[in-house]
Amino acid sequence: MQDINRVKKKIEQEVGTNKNDLYNSHLYWSQKPYNICQILIEELSSQGDVIFDSFMGSGVTLIEAVNNRYNRKAIGCEINEVPIFIARSMLNKYNIEKVIEAIKSFSNEVSKLETYYYTTCETCGGEALVENKAIVDKVIFDRKDRNDVGEIKEIYYKCLCSKKVLKKQPSIEDIKKFNVQEEIKFIKNDLLIENSRLAVGKGETIKNIFTPRSIVILDKILQIIDAQEEDVKEYLRFIFLTILHSVKITDLKSNSQWPLWTPKQNCLEKNIIKVINKKCNDFIKAISYADISLNSDREMVDNFYSLEDGKFMILNKPVQSLTQEDLPDDSVDLVITDPPYLGQVLYSEYMQLYKSFLNLQFNLVDEIVISSAPSRNKTEEDYYKLLTQAFKTVGRVLKIDKYMCLYFHDANLNVWDKLIRIMNECNLKYVSQVHVRKSKNTLKNIISPKKSLNGDAIIFFKKSDDIMPQDNKIEDVNQIEKEIISIARLIIREQGCASTPLLYDNGVLEYIINRGILSELAQLYNDLTEVFDKYLIWDSENGVWKE
Repeated sequence: MQDINRVKKKIEQEVGTNKNDLYNSHLYWSQKPYNICQILIEELSSQGDVIFDSFMGSGVTLIEAVNNRYNRKAIGCEINEVPIFIARSMLNKYNIEKVIEAIKSFSNEVSKLETYYYTTCETCGGEALVENKAIVDKVIFDRKDRNDVGEIKEIYYKCLCSKKVLKKQPSIEDIKKFNVQEEIKFIKNDLLIENSRLAVGKGETIKNIFTPRSIVILDKILQIIDAQEEDVKEYLRFIFLTILHSVKITDLKSNSQWPLWTPKQNCLEKNIIKVINKKCNDFIKAISYADISLNSDREMVDNFYSLEDGKFMILNKPVQSLTQEDLPDDSVDLVITDPPYLGQVLYSEYMQLYKSFLNLQFNLVDEIVISSAPSRNKTEEDYYKLLTQAFKTVGRVLKIDKYMCLYFHDANLNVWDKLIRIMNECNLKYVSQVHVRKSKNTLKNIISPKKSLNGDAIIFFKKSDDIMPQDNKIEDVNQIEKEIISIARLIIREQGCASTPLLYDNGVLEYIINRGILSELAQLYNDLTEVFDKYLIWDSENGVWKE
């Protein structure tokens, strides 16, 4: 326990972040904070150890494992091609001078497409095709539904005659350019999976979430990429991938992380040339950062026995299907992973955004998720069944007395009970947990801070043959409540006040689980706020509990 207490103290002092030049180059949902991964690797593994991420995502665990400071052997498992493509792009070694030269040439070619955004400046009267051209920066429009092209409300543009972004009503020429129709060579207009939760209706296609002009320009950029040499083509495809979520139709703040959702009112079309040129610069910063911070001898190997310090392996298959040949028994020294949380993030359905453009495949069958899509039949029962199979694999490959660090958060006690029962079945013994602070709250936490859990919890499990059952009976409910509140009050006194997640993660849940009463408690209460409400004061203005 001593090492875990030290790890917890280090994590408590940090604010989790995934912001640096490497991770700023792309978007991926629920990305693990790299600075917290660094603490886990440094404290819970040694030189020569194998680090495994059973739900790899975009590769944060792998990237940090081959950091120059650690040089571990890294293995990732992932069912979808997009996150694998992202991880490989970040872990590849590049000739930076050659990359800069190729990207500069690419940027020059792409910039020629800016003619699609030419407009007439109402301030100086300069015509679009003369030297003093005005260029559309963004377009605001409304539409009746997702099959409707849209009616332009305002155009924001830049002209050499002013340092400010100017605004105007659309001309006939502007409307023609917005609605441009040309032959599309590379983009497939794939049918999207109907799912009301993701705002995807029956019969909707990829073209429904982009403006006609955006589709034409994106197709022409793909044509430019296709004409490049193979090695150049790969990182230009990565840059292209990084822009898609932000150049689809979005809202005015462009802050939705739902890649298939689009609004009806105050829709936003961005200038794609401006976006892609920024991402070109971001990619150069990312590979420059990787060149300095990652092992210079890093490379991907194709089997476990070829792993050496600083090398990595990526398995493109579901963790529940890994064989002895893929990953032998008792071969892993540390697991750091972020499993899917019920139906919170529908990763495979999100991947539809990229398949139509880059033909990167996604796996709907083996995804561990709860989905409301009528065609998928992904129920809660199916979720827990597959999750159990996945962690049986983790329990098989992890060495005895070694740790699994699991990112997880849920207020529901029944969910926690099921999770702990699954881990017990897989010889993964609960040890402790700690709260990971985040710099920004989610929208859910802002709206409902009492029951929402901002940040993450890292739960520490140890591979063990000595698992404590979760079936102790509660003889006196009032006494248990008082014991829970006693721990909560200690946390509050130490901090001055405490949020719901801080109470969950920094002592209360650990007491409940180690006492073996989680199952019983889950039958009495939906979540712990029902207990807190009886004895503590909720400060709604600050979103914290007080005595």
